[in-house]
Amino acid sequence: MRDNFGQLSDLSDVQEVAEAIVSVLSQQLADYEPRTEPIDRLVFVLGAALKSAGTGDDDLDGLLRDMYRSAPDHPRAGWEAEIGFNAIVETAHRLIASSERPDTQIEGLATLEMLVRDETPHQVLRRPQDESVTHKVRTSAGECTVTVGPPSIDLLLRLALRRAGFERTGFLDRQRLFQFLVEQEKRKGLAEGARARVSAVRLLRVMARPELVSLRLEGPRGTGTDELEKLATSFRTRLAYESDVVLAPVLDVDRLESSPSQPRFFRQLHLRTTDFADAIGQGSPTGYMGDRLLGALAGADEELSLRYLRAIAADNPFAAFMGYYHVLEYQMEEAWFDNLSRRVAATGGVLQRPVDGIRKAAKQARDLLGLRDDEVRFTELRALQDLLEASLDVPRLAADLDRLDMGAVEYFAADNLPFVDVPHLQFTSPLDADGEAELKRETASRVYIVRCAITHSKASTRRYSPYTDDLHLAREVPLVRIAAEQLLFPSAQLL
Repeated sequence: MRDNFGQLSDLSDVQEVAEAIVSVLSQQLADYEPRTEPIDRLVFVLGAALKSAGTGDDDLDGLLRDMYRSAPDHPRAGWEAEIGFNAIVETAHRLIASSERPDTQIEGLATLEMLVRDETPHQVLRRPQDESVTHKVRTSAGECTVTVGPPSIDLLLRLALRRAGFERTGFLDRQRLFQFLVEQEKRKGLAEGARARVSAVRLLRVMARPELVSLRLEGPRGTGTDELEKLATSFRTRLAYESDVVLAPVLDVDRLESSPSQPRFFRQLHLRTTDFADAIGQGSPTGYMGDRLLGALAGADEELSLRYLRAIAADNPFAAFMGYYHVLEYQMEEAWFDNLSRRVAATGGVLQRPVDGIRKAAKQARDLLGLRDDEVRFTELRALQDLLEASLDVPRLAADLDRLDMGAVEYFAADNLPFVDVPHLQFTSPLDADGEAELKRETASRVYIVRCAITHSKASTRRYSPYTDDLHLAREVPLVRIAAEQLLFPSAQLL
């Protein structure tokens, strides 16, 4: 049977989507040649491909059959799974109608279902797995039903059609299927070789990992998708307010169980031998990350070091970005004052350090340099530019970016963010002293602009949206991380 897996948007009509649905079932039920019955029904024999073991190699086929039969937790009856053609077609129509939505959502008439992740801080407060909770809520349009529970079959199939490769159905667990059938055999007293039939839709639901949660909204007739999206946010906010239960929207199909995190940077792997990398986790003396140090200890400020450790441990891009930014922020005022002092010294003057606030040096510098207030006063952007101008090693920054995240250098040179405009950084271009100084200022500007965008939210502007924009924010983290590291570790101690 032709494998029609792929992005739902690549499947152009109902027939193609219906064939893709059959492909999903065929793979999960291990029967790639289901039979049709006269009453418009498709029947899969569970494990047919394994039982027949049609590899063409007699010895291998015999081994596969023996392994299948001897598995201790494998069902013994001859199970068949059925699904009606009409059900497949109806599902295909619903999937096509949702093709413009994120791959983790299903849209219907006055309905919207979205995949969410339970991020409730307290385990005891979490909804029991496999159970649904239904709420009736009043809105200006009338009463709406909100259900929190296992995803619908439509949404499960939408996830299965989201991409190519073996991971496309990683949210399904075939072992759960086997356990269910074994329990059914015990309950019904089915012996070896007995025949039994079950709904293919039920089996797909059984295989869904229990940690998968969906939020389904059903409004009065005529309720639009925009209203349902707002209702979903309002419901999740109220739920968190009243009970500390957090249902985070899942938009990244590769992150069904966890939120986007910062890229991890294992510097030792770039500098140690291949033999060391291969030995990791094998129990050898040099087979553990961090079992020896490649550089000398740094004498970094304790508070900065603790902020850096917190940022490294962060499991989401917002906390990571802000953690690294705090490392930079710590010395911004000093960098601003040092730069002003150098400018004053270049004219033959001396800038005295104020005892009652370092920023008051701006007035003294204004008089000594003959400049306007706005040309010398402290601003966070100006201070960050002064800091990076003094501490940033551009070639090392580019090298670390390239090692940390393949394509990061190209990303910073050309890509944009959906929630704010940022300057592009050309790390690979040949630079003279002036060009390098300008690149440092632009790097500081990009870091500062992103920082402002994620910490300030004004109704009149484009805004960073938590969860929705976290994938984009994660790509910005390496820049501020490496800048912070160059501040913490002297050049001689960098790897």
